[in-house]
Amino acid sequence: MAYDLSQEVVKNFLMGIPAVRRWRARSPRAFSDSGSVSDILSRNAFLGLNLLLDHVGDLRERSVCEIGAGDYLTSGLSILAAGASRYGVIDRFPGDYTGEAAKHWYREIQRNWDGFYPSIPWDETLSAEDFPEEYKSRVELIRQSLEAAVTESRFDIICSFQVGEHVTDLDAFAEIHQRLLEPGGVGLHRVDFGPHDVWFSYRDPTTFLRFSDFTWRLTGSNRGAPNRRRHHEFLEAFKRAGLEVELLLLEHFDETTIEFTRLNRTFLKMPRESLLVGTAVYRLSIVS
Repeated sequence: MAYDLSQEVVKNFLMGIPAVRRWRARSPRAFSDSGSVSDILSRNAFLGLNLLLDHVGDLRERSVCEIGAGDYLTSGLSILAAGASRYGVIDRFPGDYTGEAAKHWYREIQRNWDGFYPSIPWDETLSAEDFPEEYKSRVELIRQSLEAAVTESRFDIICSFQVGEHVTDLDAFAEIHQRLLEPGGVGLHRVDFGPHDVWFSYRDPTTFLRFSDFTWRLTGSNRGAPNRRRHHEFLEAFKRAGLEVELLLLEHFDETTIEFTRLNRTFLKMPRESLLVGTAVYRLSIVS
């Protein structure tokens, strides 16, 4: 474990160098291109859209803001293709949204659309080849952190998929709904509380919770590493922001794999039922 930790500290130091950060932003970081085209699109382009269709409904003529789009705007193109009127994205680490690698996957989305969504016709005003640069009236790129994000736009839906576990300020994550949601709008967020990167290899999914906050910041403060905030902390932040929460999904770790006594004392003080939550999907609305 010490060897893995030292590697992460070095990577974090390098990402604090502006030139390295710019170079890394041009390379895929979260986009997984292993498997068949169908598998890749399911993971990287359609997961968010499917959650929106399942839990929010018809997107036609609705505006959507995604927090943390990732390497490419694959989910954004899918959301617009499904009929959304506008798409905004807030991302402090924007990827290369118009490069050839991104364009390749935009074309694959359009090429494979009918196979995934036979009942939702592709928006004929959209061309994957010209996306996103030719759609400035429908695509808003907010290249800032949540805390600093400034826009005059308002949206019917604010969403994120595997992003909440990376935000630096949970209160800002919650409060942005008050700032950017249209009246009657909703938030939809899927949060992954499990291990990332090198920590996947450990049997205990909470191994990355054994370190002090200081040590953890040394490994990820410049890299958008998991913030290690737990399920109950999200619920508390949503409540402080005046949001009503509907839990659409809760998946739990196998309790027999967790060595609770080895957790850092910060986490030892937390409710065990919160520590066991591996994935959650939250639907949010503003308390009237």
